[in-house]
Amino acid sequence: MKMAKILLTSVAMLASAAGFAQGVPSKYTEADLVWKEDFDGKKLNMRDWNFEFHEPGWVNAELQSYDDSKKNTYIKDGCLVIQALKNEQKDGTVTYTSGRINTMGKHEFKYGRFEARLTVPRGAGFLPAFWMMPGDESFYGQWPKCGEIDIMEVLGHDTKKLYGTLHFGEPHSMVQGTYELPSGDFSKDFHVFAVEWEPDEIRWYCDGILYKSAKDWFTKRPGFAEQTYPAPFDQPFYIILNLAVGGSWVGYPDENTNFDPRLDDAKMYVDYVKVYQKKEYNEDVDRPERAPVVAKTDSTGNIVVQTKDAWVFKMTGGGAGNVVSDGKTHEIHMRTTGSLEYSIQFEQLKVPLNQGYTYRYSFDAWADEERTIITGITAPNNSYERRFGDMKIKLTPKKQHYSFDFTMLADSDPECCLEYNCGAQGSIATVYITNVRLEKTGEADLSAGKGCLPDGNYIVNGQFQEGKKRLCNWDIKNNANAEISVTNDHFRMLKVVSPKKTKPDGVVVSQSGLKLEGGKHYVIKFDAYSSKTSNIEVTYADVKQKIRVLAARTDPKTKAPIPGHYEWIYSPAKDTEIDLSLFLGTDGATVYVDNVFVKENRVVVNGEFDAGTTGWELYAHPNSSASYEIETEADGNKQALVKIDNTGNLDWMIQLKQNGCLLEKGKLYKITLRAKSSMERMIMLALQRDGTKDDNWYPYSNTLKFKVGPEMKEYSWQFTMGMETDPKVIFTISMGAVSNKVITDPHTVTIDSIVVEEIQKKESR
Repeated sequence: MKMAKILLTSVAMLASAAGFAQGVPSKYTEADLVWKEDFDGKKLNMRDWNFEFHEPGWVNAELQSYDDSKKNTYIKDGCLVIQALKNEQKDGTVTYTSGRINTMGKHEFKYGRFEARLTVPRGAGFLPAFWMMPGDESFYGQWPKCGEIDIMEVLGHDTKKLYGTLHFGEPHSMVQGTYELPSGDFSKDFHVFAVEWEPDEIRWYCDGILYKSAKDWFTKRPGFAEQTYPAPFDQPFYIILNLAVGGSWVGYPDENTNFDPRLDDAKMYVDYVKVYQKKEYNEDVDRPERAPVVAKTDSTGNIVVQTKDAWVFKMTGGGAGNVVSDGKTHEIHMRTTGSLEYSIQFEQLKVPLNQGYTYRYSFDAWADEERTIITGITAPNNSYERRFGDMKIKLTPKKQHYSFDFTMLADSDPECCLEYNCGAQGSIATVYITNVRLEKTGEADLSAGKGCLPDGNYIVNGQFQEGKKRLCNWDIKNNANAEISVTNDHFRMLKVVSPKKTKPDGVVVSQSGLKLEGGKHYVIKFDAYSSKTSNIEVTYADVKQKIRVLAARTDPKTKAPIPGHYEWIYSPAKDTEIDLSLFLGTDGATVYVDNVFVKENRVVVNGEFDAGTTGWELYAHPNSSASYEIETEADGNKQALVKIDNTGNLDWMIQLKQNGCLLEKGKLYKITLRAKSSMERMIMLALQRDGTKDDNWYPYSNTLKFKVGPEMKEYSWQFTMGMETDPKVIFTISMGAVSNKVITDPHTVTIDSIVVEEIQKKESR
């Protein structure tokens, strides 16, 4: 059996070398082999592999639990076997177990050819996979921002069709290719699956045949610029082999799905895994240019199309009605409002907006009786981020004119959506809308001073991940002919190599026009280390700080350098704009700088949501369904509204969160917030350790569960930070299935006035 498999492997490699890859043969040969696993031992080699342990429903609503049972994962006849098992209990309940292994922390690679020869199980509900994930998911942010490379997925009910996929973004985007066998079946014969990953191209192969390639991908966080291409696929990834049972994509087992362990139907056989790499790769690559966004207008400059077929009427969540429209005047009739504000929705898609321009959006509207509607312009391809709005408009029987000016700050988008939401607002009165206009009024002055980013930082690109050569927004004066770059490894930092006898002002890296508010306290901080003890300087406003930078210690586990941390408090008496300059010239040393921040000196920033979503991020797991927005009440108070359609099956699957909070050892903290929910339910709060690297999410504040209902109430807790000082704490409000309560009824959780404050100073020593 093993000899036959080796022969077939050689044939597959020869096919690739012969150029059967649709004119594009593999660039790799056996001379490039850097690691292989033949599964020739008696048991899985734990120096190369890890078992993963997960409960059912952990991702994609899958049914299986993953464990290290020898019944699920074992070696047989020179192959790895991953076996899915169905377990029927005496009380009639059914559970499933399976196997999932990876090379995380043992074999991680950046670029190369990744190849496996295997067969797949056959039957409804099986989803085998050979794929890759980054070793540090926090480097660019949680999935999908971190990236994912799926080399092989085959659905158990269609075992002649192969899927190869790239996941990236945010918003979540993907590139997917498929390949169908001209004859045979992936479950009956061994086949060779491979991906070739290079800085500017990723290619998918089956048996030496190239069936998909990708060159265009990205990653970014909402409110930030895109990370420098080829992010997120410029970091080390590890290999995963697993067999899932059921899920939101593949579907679920049926009466014909066979789990008999004596047969091969529920087994994934892997003959080998191989990795090939070239000695070097050119990472100085650019993302392919995108076509410009063209905004067509009528003779009056109106971007909104005034034809009937340009508008769409939608109903969901129990909403019922109809629209009468000639393209210019619209009557929106409702029989039921539904449970959601957008249960009745009238919209125009593919509305183009260009970054850096100002716009005026206007319309006339009235209703049969007093009522409200909500209007806005959203980005369907960007998780429905608001480009303008949402604005709640009060209508009367008298026709009124409404006009709003706004600036397009996000990336240019040819497919925005202009919306009128008429559901769940306490009225079924007919709404009349006419004279809808959207017109460009000018260009915005985006250089007139910088506010803060969504994480509260006034420094743009403070972690050196954006723009050409990762130096976007930094002004650089290099009067010393120093070498200035950003390291392109997993410990990415600004790197300055100065000639001997260079003074600090020989290299100046700065940002200007940082708009700070008077009466507030700001922390100015960064991390740095040097190849030898060196003197540098920092200036902000009229303050100069002289710094002695030491050589870094090395983390014994990761081998990464441990830089020194430097910070100061700055408290302007009145509103002001400041410049921040780093003087990095040294006498022949190499200085590294990272994590440059100027931000308000609070544990949690923007807890009142006065600055919109600044500092905040909503995490919604694929098993859940949620969105959020900031609403302004009549008195000007702002609140975060988290709209939930499905909590998912675990508490953490919906989280309003803020990263980078500082808790200091021995200090006593008080947490307060106000919250309510349109339905009674439990939610959960914690200030917890960032466990993206090691899965340790220890809650420093303990896990605080509390009941919310239709009445806004204030909640308060105290805790002492008993662990070592941690500057990377995550503040989370979890709104998934808290206390194992899965909720599928649409509801809204409202939160405001979040404060985390120190109420007792640590004793000085």
